[in-house]
Amino acid sequence: MRARRAVADMRRTPGKERENGLSKQMLIALFGGGLSAVVALAFLTGTPGALFLAYLAPLPLLLVGLGFGVSAGTVAGGAGFLTTVALGGMVTAGLYAVVNAIPALVVVRTILTRRSGAGGTQAWYPAGFTLSWLTALAAGLFVTAAFMAWGSGSGVAAAVTDFLDQALATMLPHVSSTKRGDLVAATIPLFPGMVGASWILMTTVNGALAQGILVRAGHNVRPSPRLADLVLPDWMSWLLVASAAVALVGPGEWQYTGRNLALISAVPFFFLGLAVVHTLVNRVSFSGSLLVVFYFMLIFSNWAAGVTAGIGMIEQWAGLRHRFSGPNKRQGDE
Repeated sequence: MRARRAVADMRRTPGKERENGLSKQMLIALFGGGLSAVVALAFLTGTPGALFLAYLAPLPLLLVGLGFGVSAGTVAGGAGFLTTVALGGMVTAGLYAVVNAIPALVVVRTILTRRSGAGGTQAWYPAGFTLSWLTALAAGLFVTAAFMAWGSGSGVAAAVTDFLDQALATMLPHVSSTKRGDLVAATIPLFPGMVGASWILMTTVNGALAQGILVRAGHNVRPSPRLADLVLPDWMSWLLVASAAVALVGPGEWQYTGRNLALISAVPFFFLGLAVVHTLVNRVSFSGSLLVVFYFMLIFSNWAAGVTAGIGMIEQWAGLRHRFSGPNKRQGDE
């Protein structure tokens, strides 16, 4: 009788361990979602540095998703949304979903996908494709906002002008209306594009940071993609070309929309340009110093960022890395 009970306990133990493991994952997912919501809403308190914390709001969601899988990431996003509803209302929660929860889920869902290759082999979904889907999402949101502005009877530029004027009046109440108007006029031309590009960069940086933390802790689901191996889908080129064409030949509002869409669409090519630079720098012995100088230039020069995106476009169409590759390339040096 005791032997039978022991065998029965042994058979039940794995199931209990799986149940306990799932319960622990769900608790972590709920905590991560709540933490993300609190961090996202921190800027409402007006605390110094709270805006910087808001940029880290996707990090808990990505840690959960990239560490435990899509289901846990979805639970975390839902928990963050409901927490934001409770703390800030439905409008704030909708903004949280668009800015943080949805892009985090896109990253987790795509980056943890495995695709069948030649001979039945399995390969991880390319990180550059995930980046492209984030860009397409940002572009789609901007186009939707543009159509909403046109439907309300005002143009996109006019809607952006009103928004900036009200935002600056709230943040800089002591600045004169003349100076505020000059600042608005200088910001308007590329404001939607800069917001979209910043949103993509924010999500990408948080994803890389989450993956790095998980790798160090030994909880990553997939290996970290190498920047030097980044590739983009062909349709990304057509999105950029179409946006640039609208910006060049489109009338009025279409020109404004196309210009900002082109800026958003150029973000993946900026990362592709970085991949080319890393590949090229890998061929020299003082690569670390060169990269420090290069990233220093990126921080302080918009021209450097534009040139890097241009290099990425050339890479997409001409394959610069293939020309740079050779026996002198040093592997594993990022």
